Amino acid sequence: MSENIDVKADLKLLEDELIKLQDELAKVENSRTQLLQKLHQVSGAAAYLRGKLTPEEQETVMTEEQTTEEKPEETTEEESEG
Repeated sequence: MSENIDVKADLKLLEDELIKLQDELAKVENSRTQLLQKLHQVSGAAAYLRGKLTPEEQETVMTEEQTTEEKPEETTEEESEG
């Protein structure tokens, strides 16, 4: 049994797929870059505002952050086994 393979057509399909994947990757990388920039901006703004607080206010904020971080996330048994 002999199969006729259309190499040119298959190659064209693969090259088209490569182009689509490269475009998608470029979009994802662009989104990542934008998110990193926003993260740095927000982090810098938060640090600036923390510097404006009095020492007492800073202690209050730090205590609130620790309380928030200490709360365990609720997970179902299925999620933890997953």
